[in-house]
Amino acid sequence: MATDEIYDVIIAGYGPTGMMAAIRLGAMGHRVAVIERYTTLYSLPRVGIIHDDIMRMFQEIGCMEAVLPATHFLPIYELARNGRVLMSNTVAPMATHGWPEMTSVYQPAFEAELDRLARADSNINLFTGETVAGLQQDRESVEVSTETASGETHTYRGRYLIGADGGNSFVREALGIEYVDLGFDQDWLVIDGRSKNDRSMSLPQMRQFCEPEQPGMTMQMGPFNRRWSFMILPDESREEAVRHENVWHRLDRSEGGTPADFDLIRVATYKFRSLLAERWRAGRAFLAGDAAHQMPPFLAQGLCSGFRDAYNLSWKLDLVLHAQAPPSFLDTYEEERSPNARATIIESARVGQNVIERDLERAAQRDETLLRLNAEMQARTSQKSLIAFRVPGYEAGVIARGTDARGVGDVFPQGRVRLEGREGRFDDLAGRGWLILNRNGEAASALTTNDLAFWQSLGGNFVGLGEGEGLVVDIDGTYAALMDEYRCNVILKRPDYYVFGAVPDVTLLPGLIADLRQQLSR
Repeated sequence: MATDEIYDVIIAGYGPTGMMAAIRLGAMGHRVAVIERYTTLYSLPRVGIIHDDIMRMFQEIGCMEAVLPATHFLPIYELARNGRVLMSNTVAPMATHGWPEMTSVYQPAFEAELDRLARADSNINLFTGETVAGLQQDRESVEVSTETASGETHTYRGRYLIGADGGNSFVREALGIEYVDLGFDQDWLVIDGRSKNDRSMSLPQMRQFCEPEQPGMTMQMGPFNRRWSFMILPDESREEAVRHENVWHRLDRSEGGTPADFDLIRVATYKFRSLLAERWRAGRAFLAGDAAHQMPPFLAQGLCSGFRDAYNLSWKLDLVLHAQAPPSFLDTYEEERSPNARATIIESARVGQNVIERDLERAAQRDETLLRLNAEMQARTSQKSLIAFRVPGYEAGVIARGTDARGVGDVFPQGRVRLEGREGRFDDLAGRGWLILNRNGEAASALTTNDLAFWQSLGGNFVGLGEGEGLVVDIDGTYAALMDEYRCNVILKRPDYYVFGAVPDVTLLPGLIADLRQQLSR
C-alpha cells in the first residue's frame, strides 16, 4: 500500500534517538513519519546513565518533572580493585547545563514519557510493526518501503530520512556506508536486578572493578534497580555466562547481591565495540544514534550521543525545510557530530582500558598510577582527573569565523537567573533558540533594519543581563564569568546549547550577524 502524502522527515527507528528527533521536529511544525518494527516499547532497562545536557533536553521538551522520580544522582565514580579504591571522583551535583553531571535513570520510565510526547503531537505519525525493507531517493524525496509480519507492504515518501535504526541499521547498509573500527571489541555480561530491600543503597553508587581476574562494574540505576556488568572471559562462552548459577556466582562478592536482596529482571550479553560510520549522510538520508556510532560504556555516553545527534540534526533540518538555508547546510551535521562522537569513543575506550587490564604486571603499574593520581587529586580538590571528560565543543560547522569572535563552538551553559521576580533556570526564564545575550549595551540598537529582519526571521531574541526592568539577573554569576573569560560583552547562541560566537562589544555584532547570514546561505 502506498500513500500520496509526502512527509517532511521519515525516521526509521523508534528508540530514544528516533523519539527525540521526532519530538523536536514535530514541535517545530514538521510532518514526521516514524517507522518501527516492534509494536511495543522495550520494558526493561538498557541504558543506565544520562548526562547534564540530556537532562537539559528533557527540560526543554517538557518531560523532566515526570522523569525525575525514576532518577538517582550518583555522587561518586570509583575505580577499585578487590574492594580497594584506586581512584575516587566526585560527580558535580550541578554541571554546565544546569543539572547533575551524571544521573542514573530507569530507561523504561523516560522512554514512556518520550512516547507520550510523540503520540500527543498531531504532526507525528507512528507506524509500528513495520520493518524497513527498501529505500530509494532522488533529487526531491526519499521513498521507504516496509513490510509487516503478515506480509503487508507499505510505501512512504519524505523529503528527508533519518536512520536511527540501531547498530544493525538497515538504512546504513542500504546506503552502502561502512563502519570504521576504532579497535575495541569485547563480550560482556549485563545483569539488572530490582531491589527487594535497602541492600542496594549500601553498595557503591558507581564502581568499576579493575580486577585482572574479573573486570566489571556496578551502579545504582534509578531509585530501585542495580546493575552489574562483567567481562566474559576468553575461556567462557556467552551461553555459559548467562546460566543462572553462573550469574549468581559472579554476584557472590562484596559489591554483589543474593536472591534475598534482588530479583533478576534482565540478564543479557553485549558486544562492546568502538565503531564510527565513515559517512553520516548520503543525499537526503542521515544516520543517527547507534546507526552512526557505537562506543564502550565506560563513560556512559552511547545513548547521550544519540540524543545529541537528534538534537543537532533537527534544528538544521528545520532551517532547510523552512527554506532558510540550502540543503548543503545539512553537511554541517556530520562536520560537527562525527568528530565529537569520535572523541567520545576514544575517551571511553581509554578509561575502559584501566578496567579491562588483565596483565598482572601492567595492572600493578596501573594501580600505582591511579593511587598517585588520586592522592594528587585529593590535594587539589578543585581539579578532577582521569574521568573528568566533558564532551568537546565544535571546531567546524556552524561557528563564527571572524577574527574578533571568541568562544566559538563552546557550550552555552545554563545557570540560575531571575527575571521580573521569578527565579529559575536560564532556558525556562530567558528563552531558547537563537539568542543574543549582552551586557553593558543594547544589542538590538547596533543592528541595521536588514540585520534585525534577518535575526527575526530566525526567531532570534535578545536577552540583556543586569539589574532593571526587562533585564535578566545572573544569580550565580554564570554568564558574567563566561563573558569575563571571553573578554566580551555579547554572545550569540545557536538554537542548541552551543555558542556561535562572542565579541567584545555591540559594535562588532553586525559582523557576527553577517557571518551567520553567509553560513546559512552557503
